[in-house]
Amino acid sequence: MVPDKKKLLLFSHVCNSRNVTGAEKLLLFNARKLSAYYDCTIVVPRQGSLSVLAKRYGIRSLLCENALLYSMCAPHANLADELQSIAWSEQVQRTIELLNKERPDAVLVNTSVNVSSAIAAKQLGIPVIWQITEVIASNEFTAEAVNLIDKYSDLIIGISDSVLLPFLGTQAADKTVLLYPSWNPEDVHPDIWPAQRWHKRAWWKVKSTEVLVGYISSYLIPEKGADHFIDAALSLAGRFPEAKFVIIGAEIHPEYYRNLKRAVQGSPYPNRFKFVSFEDHVESAFSAMDIVVVPGILPEGFGLTALEAMVFGKPVVAYASGGLREILEAVGSGAYLVPTRDSGGLAEKCAELLSSMELTRSVGERNRGQVEAVFGPAAYDLRLQGLVQRIQGLSGLVVPLPEPAPIMPSPDAADLRVSDSEGLPIGQTTLPMSVKPAGRRRRIKLKRAKRSRSRRFGAGRSLTARRGGTGHVRSKPAHRRRKPGQRTARARTKRVRGRHKSARR
Repeated sequence: MVPDKKKLLLFSHVCNSRNVTGAEKLLLFNARKLSAYYDCTIVVPRQGSLSVLAKRYGIRSLLCENALLYSMCAPHANLADELQSIAWSEQVQRTIELLNKERPDAVLVNTSVNVSSAIAAKQLGIPVIWQITEVIASNEFTAEAVNLIDKYSDLIIGISDSVLLPFLGTQAADKTVLLYPSWNPEDVHPDIWPAQRWHKRAWWKVKSTEVLVGYISSYLIPEKGADHFIDAALSLAGRFPEAKFVIIGAEIHPEYYRNLKRAVQGSPYPNRFKFVSFEDHVESAFSAMDIVVVPGILPEGFGLTALEAMVFGKPVVAYASGGLREILEAVGSGAYLVPTRDSGGLAEKCAELLSSMELTRSVGERNRGQVEAVFGPAAYDLRLQGLVQRIQGLSGLVVPLPEPAPIMPSPDAADLRVSDSEGLPIGQTTLPMSVKPAGRRRRIKLKRAKRSRSRRFGAGRSLTARRGGTGHVRSKPAHRRRKPGQRTARARTKRVRGRHKSARR
């Protein structure tokens, strides 16, 4: 620890065990860059790839469970109620304990959903820099999400203009700052790209004369459009016999993944496709590809995949969604944007590149030069210096926890008050303790009968123990088989409730 550096805690919303998401990668990048100004510590909800990588770069990490509110990026009517329940959660209390122990000068909260970290820090008056990495959905409740971020932050970082769009024209606009992602020069090794390309293509069984079109994502989920990539690839496969296709991403939705595999295996070209669940060295993966397709269905906050592909000198074909549009237009590749969900348009743009390898190479080289000028380390460092100046001027204000939600009575208790208070003198709303209405007696009997059956038939014991320890499914004992005309407890309960309703009517 360097004594003259202030302490900054960076809170990650996730820490996946294997695949690293774009948000995790961006947070690690921020920590490495901000380490020149602050004593940085990354706080993760569990051990995983992010904490391992942080250690590799000499960055300390701590464990602290968090509470995520995914409604922040897809706001709805109950957003405030959900945030209130999180505000009084154990995760917020544990975060407060961590902050009291670490005593940071500021915290950086990554992604809009990572609300518990921001709530905890603001309760202690610690300045909060809230980095928004996704586009908040536009609907009638968007303003509520923006107001909540404004309330629990002192500075708001947006990784693209698309991310910051919902904040324009609001009281939070003055505390926003644009900070495009970038990369570390030491992570890029152009001198070994030819060797990496040869080894990776040999491993994937791609010949030097073949053209490789690639798709890459941390996880194969519908929002990232892997099915759109396959639709486009299948239409290209018949027209370009020298083309092969690689899909990189971990399976997380089994049925969606099976559908992707079925689409390929049911086509005439199954041998032209390669599925890769995990790629630790993205540099070698991008080196092996000739064209990269980024078909994000939802508006992208930025589009790190597109940025990385351009860093490695690849042409990118993408949907014009959110930050993807910003990136491609900024580097002069707007011609390779197509309307979202237009997989046919993806195929046509790829076909244009596949028809001329000279065009493919020239577009890739232009991308590499322009992305360096607009998003490169030098441009990032200038933006970061401005951000650091603003962080140093933050003082932080205390934002108390919201009032706890009133404890609502249970349905049974509410039903008891309504039914049992009927017929009482005006102004009397409770019954004497000695009075036990018939309906209440029936409920007590039913509960007692249920407990008796549970004890009799082994509730609370393991399934194997209740089956006699054999592990095989056994038929119900004779005493548990329902006889004709015998009513179940559920039927009796339903009958009793029916009588209550009739009595009230």
